[in-house]
Amino acid sequence: MKGSIGAITNLLRSYRDHSELKPLTLLRFGVLLALVVALFSVTFHVLMAHEGQRHDWFTGIYWTLTTMTTLGYGDIVFQSDLGHVFSMVVLITGVILLLIVLPFAFIRFFYAPWLEAQLKTRVSTRVPHHLAGHVIISNYDAEADELIEQLAHAGIGSVVIESDPVRAASMHADKVPVVRGELGVRATYESCAFERARLLLANSTDVINTNIVLTAREVSERVPIVATAVSPKAEAVLQLAGANQVVLTTRRLGRHLANRVPVGSVRALTVGRYRTVSIAEFPIRNTRLGGLTLRDAEVRTQTGVTVFAVAKRGHLEPGLPDTELREDCIGLAVGSPRQVRALSGYLGGSVSGAGRVVVIGGGPVGCQVARALDRRGASVRIVERDPQLRESIAEVTTDVVIGDMTDDRVIERAGIRTAASLVLTTNDDATNIFLAVYCRKLNPDAIIISRITHPSNVEAIHRAGADFAVSDSQIKIQSVLAAVRGTEPMILGEGLDLFTAEVPRSLEGTPLVDSGILARTGLAVVAIEGNGVVEPHPRPERELSRGERVLFVGTASQRDEFERVFK
Repeated sequence: MKGSIGAITNLLRSYRDHSELKPLTLLRFGVLLALVVALFSVTFHVLMAHEGQRHDWFTGIYWTLTTMTTLGYGDIVFQSDLGHVFSMVVLITGVILLLIVLPFAFIRFFYAPWLEAQLKTRVSTRVPHHLAGHVIISNYDAEADELIEQLAHAGIGSVVIESDPVRAASMHADKVPVVRGELGVRATYESCAFERARLLLANSTDVINTNIVLTAREVSERVPIVATAVSPKAEAVLQLAGANQVVLTTRRLGRHLANRVPVGSVRALTVGRYRTVSIAEFPIRNTRLGGLTLRDAEVRTQTGVTVFAVAKRGHLEPGLPDTELREDCIGLAVGSPRQVRALSGYLGGSVSGAGRVVVIGGGPVGCQVARALDRRGASVRIVERDPQLRESIAEVTTDVVIGDMTDDRVIERAGIRTAASLVLTTNDDATNIFLAVYCRKLNPDAIIISRITHPSNVEAIHRAGADFAVSDSQIKIQSVLAAVRGTEPMILGEGLDLFTAEVPRSLEGTPLVDSGILARTGLAVVAIEGNGVVEPHPRPERELSRGERVLFVGTASQRDEFERVFK
């Protein structure tokens, strides 16, 4: 009862506070319903008198209401066919007015406006006064959700701006840090403490992002702004508007895909840096390391780098002395920039990827891949199904095959069976998965590198036969994280990332070899940071101390497992 009284009080208060509520509409409906009941009651008396029955006026109203509400006790009934027809009319009218129209009107003009009014007051329009050093995100999507999670693990706060009160309330219920406000209003960024923020991410459309940057710059000229862009023309506009960094996804994605294609002499590719430490990956195929164990390869002795893991199609195998360096795998190493260069020299002496590179998909990403490979001296051929893209592709290369990849004649013209590497760049994951299976069957020895749109399809593309995959979302997330950290974006492979964590209390004073981090979580320890010094791939007997930070490489699920196991 107490709860019901409170709810009624809130409803009545909402009438006074919110003009969106429309009780007048419900009042009009009530008047209409009363007139219908009165009309049926009068007709009831007329027909009953015609049959020789006499009832008072209260009985007429009673019969009308019981019939309209489908109760129909049967204590008062008509005897004539005319009375029966009238009873059916009253019954049908009651069903329509009371069981259909009334609930709809109540929800539409009363409950829904009241609920929206409550939602508006539930989500804050201002961040806490103490919040500082946070990241402001302008659009909430799957990428933003992953970014918020990674920022939280790094101890960095975040807040999302949302103008729709219903969506904001839903986000608030899902524990998403959200502030209600309009993106084009200066007061929104003042309410989000933009002047105290670490970074603003403008990740909406190109036009909206321009407005975001211009509006936010009215509040502060100092805070960095990272904006995403789809069109190359928008890049210059966003920079003129005040963005410190513009992430043109198609360009970065194309370059990262091209970097994974082995062309010319085998070399180690630096995929990320953390302070003085470089993370590099290198192919094993066609090198002196193929088929050897890590102990026999003597990579650390000869170059100084430590091979901490071997990756095959998105799965990590720890770099133990007995780990076999198979030719279908990629090695992951950690060391100084000088040591990484020494690794490239140690791998040299053989040539990889001497054959043609076939890029399937002539869209913006495919053209970016072709440009990057052409600068490295690779022989590139683009296969595109849409003949309307021939003109734009011609600006990159004249070696173009137009046609459907499932056509045998197109396959022969494209040279799929003899290509050294295949790059799948269509923006449809299902198509890329199909092509990976198809191309792997036609050319089992080729290196297949694929773009994916949704991270959920990572395992599928690897099962299909792709050796390496990079997604649009990974490029955006890593670009923002790099801007937050003040480092370069680190693309280790789809699903893999660099994580840092303070040494938990349960591991203080424990030698690394006895910590069980690798065995219990699958995370590969690449470095330990303490007192401002980063120690790359420490020795197994190295003890973990309080206040130090451990750097891992692994998946997000492995990171979560580390936090669950070690406290």
